[in-house]
Amino acid sequence: RLSKQFLITEKFSEKAVLWVGQQEYGCCFQGGGWGKHFDFPVKTFAAAGKHKSYGGPLTKASGFIESQNDYVITHLAYDVKNQLEKLKSNNPSTIEFEEMGIYVPVWTFLIEEKNVEIGWPANEGLDNQVDSIFYEIESIQVPEMADMSFDSRTESMNKPAYLSNIKLTQKHIQLGDIYQANICQEFIWNNVDVSGSKLFIAGFETNPNPFSVYLKNGKTECLCWSPERFVTFFDGKVLSQPMKGTSPRGKNIAEDETFFTQLKNSEKDRRENVMIVDMVRNDLSHFADRGAVKVSELYKIKAYPRVHQMHSTITAHLKPSSNLFDTLLKAFPMGSMTGTPKIRAMEIIEQLESTRRGIYSGTIGFITPEKNADFNVVIRTLVYDSVSKKLSCHVGGGITALSDPLSEYEECLLKLAPINQLIESTVIT
Repeated sequence: RLSKQFLITEKFSEKAVLWVGQQEYGCCFQGGGWGKHFDFPVKTFAAAGKHKSYGGPLTKASGFIESQNDYVITHLAYDVKNQLEKLKSNNPSTIEFEEMGIYVPVWTFLIEEKNVEIGWPANEGLDNQVDSIFYEIESIQVPEMADMSFDSRTESMNKPAYLSNIKLTQKHIQLGDIYQANICQEFIWNNVDVSGSKLFIAGFETNPNPFSVYLKNGKTECLCWSPERFVTFFDGKVLSQPMKGTSPRGKNIAEDETFFTQLKNSEKDRRENVMIVDMVRNDLSHFADRGAVKVSELYKIKAYPRVHQMHSTITAHLKPSSNLFDTLLKAFPMGSMTGTPKIRAMEIIEQLESTRRGIYSGTIGFITPEKNADFNVVIRTLVYDSVSKKLSCHVGGGITALSDPLSEYEECLLKLAPINQLIESTVIT
């Protein structure tokens, strides 16, 4: 990969998002969490176009990835589970999102505060296009706000139906089928007219979560403001940080501290968190040196702009014979969005949820030429289909024997609130 550096003006990251939104395929990783554990100190990493792509069986994708001395952009939708286990997805899709995308991009952009390094594949005759690509992006005007319109909002299940599903989940727990499951619902806006890239920028301004990413995939766009890392790979290690446990931010310091303390001392959230930690430990142990799986953080609570989140950190040293993508697949879908035991939980999820999750609760990430990598959990996300004009948002929560159904429903609304407020603030009246 060849590269060239340019000095940039302010809001170049936002301009890059808008430019990617004009391409058929591309992505922009923002938020400050990406690449934190390896030498990747950029404000934004963006990519566009497909130079090489993989379309074979998922279980053989690691060979393609290992053979590339280049960046590889990857997304896996939730229903990839059906290729990994004997599972099915029979529910209808609101938005059809490509299940798997694994490709080497044409253009890469490493954006820092004052400069950008634009990269492109060597020997492809693109050298004379680099300057024009840069000036094309620099000339884009960033709007003061996004605007959109829609006809109506519907939901995959109403409040009584969601409360009923929580009780059914708890019945499965009482019968010993599972210990915990993540049950989701979908909110859908119909006949939507919006620029996905503009909406992503507006959402990131108010909710700058560390694993945010804008993904353009043909007619579909994923606008993800995720606070959660799935897995990262660096220096022969793998690190996972599952989140379980959510509480609101307070209106003042005293109220905020109260919510923080309540989450910290919540027996329900601690039990839910540690069950997922044990699952991740087991997933990673298949590819780790014996005794090398460690829990370095347990029940840590971090404050985000809208919520407090409880998370834990699990690390492992990988066996020399292991490769990162096979390790990722062993842990996919992530335990924080499924349940435990994972396969039985996913079977119950399929029975109770009424629509497919699509890219929601999947993962988006990138692999560097040095074979470092970072992948998020696709939550706090909008998905837009520019042809069907539908906009979708899933929210959910982990259900345990100690869950209060009404509190779980209110937690879903808490997670939906920033996205709902974003949409309300951008609707043309």
